[in-house]
Amino acid sequence: MKHLIILCFFAITFAASAMPNDSIGTKTVDGKLYILHKVSKGEGVYGIGKKYGVPAAEIFASNEGSQQSIQIGQVLMIPKGESSSSSSSTAQVTSTSTKTEKVYHTVAKGQTLSLIAKTHNTTITKIKDMNNLKSDNIQLGQKLVVGEKTITVATTVKPAAPSKPIAKPAAAVETPVVKPAEHNNVVVNTPIVAESPLAESPGTINTTYNTDDGDEISEKGTATISSEGELSQERSFILHPSAKIGTIVMITNTSNNNTVFARVVGSCKAEDGVILKMSKTVAAKLGVSDNTEVKVSYAK
Repeated sequence: MKHLIILCFFAITFAASAMPNDSIGTKTVDGKLYILHKVSKGEGVYGIGKKYGVPAAEIFASNEGSQQSIQIGQVLMIPKGESSSSSSSTAQVTSTSTKTEKVYHTVAKGQTLSLIAKTHNTTITKIKDMNNLKSDNIQLGQKLVVGEKTITVATTVKPAAPSKPIAKPAAAVETPVVKPAEHNNVVVNTPIVAESPLAESPGTINTTYNTDDGDEISEKGTATISSEGELSQERSFILHPSAKIGTIVMITNTSNNNTVFARVVGSCKAEDGVILKMSKTVAAKLGVSDNTEVKVSYAK
């Protein structure tokens, strides 16, 4: 009896340590495991995603209506990979490594070194040094190095199947062991790596939202398509009246619910209800060819 009580104590301790302190449990839907999180005062989706290491876009996709608003006491499903019942009986181990790659910019019509430096949040001097330029003169179509980016590569290794246990003699007597009903196997969750919506090529670039709870800003107004030369039309770039350069903004077309993530690369005046200017690439992803009403969300 004494051994049984001790085993039950360890089972309860293990279950308590298996999930974050502020979760209220887990749920499996279509073979996918979700952590259940109850929204507290001052919490926002970006802050909750930061706690669990999950991009806000995945939380929006898993909880209908959360893109518009969330309420105190609402229970959100936080995606955390496949459930233990659908995963392999042999745990997989994931290791990560990083490497650095150069970021390139192809000069478009009307662009100058000053505009390119501002677009990529760098300086003319740095661009000239990285490209061995002797003057500020650049050519249409010229490919310039404008910075570096860090790539995180995840490698999953599946261990070899364990050997079969050796049968014990018939006369041997085993001591009964009570296992927790819901924790017979330890599940190793594969880390979720979010691809940056602004990457020049597919990869596993981690996008980190350094935000605090309650620091989300939501706006609604008109988005206009920028003119040539204001910003790179081939990238997911926007101009915004107040957001900091480098901020990632989620933009939703209120007429068709198309959503795109874009980076703020400069500022514009807020006139006649205009809350941002977007590149042609952003407009195409939103499904518009002219001014349109949008909703934007971003962290301070």
